[in-house]
Amino acid sequence: MSSTVYKVFFFGPQGSGKGTQAELLAKRLNVPAFGMGQLCREAIASQSEMGKEIDAVVKRGELVSDHIAAELFRQRLQRPDTAHGYIMDGYPRNASQAQAFTFDTPTHVVVIEIPEEESVRRLSVRLTCDRCSKVYAMKEGFQVGNACECEGKLFQRSDDTPAAIEKRLEIYEHDTKPIIDRYAKAGIVYRIDGVGTVKTIERRIAKAIGLRSKK
Repeated sequence: MSSTVYKVFFFGPQGSGKGTQAELLAKRLNVPAFGMGQLCREAIASQSEMGKEIDAVVKRGELVSDHIAAELFRQRLQRPDTAHGYIMDGYPRNASQAQAFTFDTPTHVVVIEIPEEESVRRLSVRLTCDRCSKVYAMKEGFQVGNACECEGKLFQRSDDTPAAIEKRLEIYEHDTKPIIDRYAKAGIVYRIDGVGTVKTIERRIAKAIGLRSKK
């Protein structure tokens, strides 16, 4: 087994499939994968002081502060399962989050790129679990109200409309692209064509970051 430590950050516009690919790569490397949403939910469930603070913020319909987001990430990296690497999905999202993230450095930054029309098409037919946030596709036979493997229920997000999707894509272009450009200057960005099957994109990512093809 390779002794290389993989600290892989995934970025991509809404609907790019980065969450799916992050999980697949994590399984292949035998390292944990997580995103800020998951870390917030875990903190809330723990009923810690920070978790209670996050719960109050979420119930007010607000976003957690950059300081809290960074602290959640820092605490997660203290767990022993990250000793040989980890996969981070979608963080930092903007300049202020990047400024607060000072305690580690990614080894690879994977950017999954898809055309805007592909993003709109995918998001308009996706369902999300109300418990674990796993994403499902209607075209695969899933319907609103179906049960997720975690026993949560599938629903269609109210902001998965063409107008709302376009707004989120604009935010990605304005806020997140500059973060990616900063990592690109360090020579650690790997841009992946995100159009194709899940398996095809998985192979593209593995090849880009130097993993051997599966037999």
